Amino acid sequence: MRSGTSCLTGLLELCGFDLGKNVRILRNSTEFNPRGHFETDLLFTINKRLLEEVPGSLSSIFTLSDQEALTALAAEREKYFRLFIEKFDGNLFKDPLLCITYHLWEKRWPQLNRVIFCLRNPLSVAQSMQKRYKFSLDYGFTVWLTYVNRFFESEKQSRLYIFDFDAFVKNPTSSLASLLDWLDSPVPNTQIQTYINAFYEQQLHSNRCRNKLGISIPAAVQDRYLELVVQVSKQTK
Repeated sequence: MRSGTSCLTGLLELCGFDLGKNVRILRNSTEFNPRGHFETDLLFTINKRLLEEVPGSLSSIFTLSDQEALTALAAEREKYFRLFIEKFDGNLFKDPLLCITYHLWEKRWPQLNRVIFCLRNPLSVAQSMQKRYKFSLDYGFTVWLTYVNRFFESEKQSRLYIFDFDAFVKNPTSSLASLLDWLDSPVPNTQIQTYINAFYEQQLHSNRCRNKLGISIPAAVQDRYLELVVQVSKQTK
């Protein structure tokens, strides 16, 4: 979360991907998402409920849930998954909570074959969480690391693309074009640029990954981030 997922999903929709007609999409503009969230409301509700129902949960979407307990609960809540799978009629959906639950969906939905992970500098994420949710920076770093580890440690069959949001901020057209090529849905750069000009406000993000205050990023967080940056570099070769 707070890693550019709303921005990317909105741009992919402009590029021809379908968020579905039978489900409500959270398009409302807010202070923190001026263009909208582009989140599938039913999917978010199901994921949130799963995380809240895990025994011992503190009834928060940010609870660091026990993985085995979550898997066991999912088996008892098959109706949640069936409800969404039967209703969803698009080819793109987004919810940051999928960092924790994606592997559960994939086991029940063979058609899932590609997943995009938005990578953003953990300091920018922690600062954004601090501003929006009033988290401490330390807790923001903990959430970032937990969601990253849960996503990459769970077994998945889907093809994975790590979308470097900081690289996108520096060169939006090239970054989005590379992703669209990976999705086998290329769009001419001139058209991509048109979409970006109409949708994306670069000034909202361009200064956020600068550490003007000399804030110390925890070593475990920094090391994990650098590992993923290396994966991105290999992915683009």
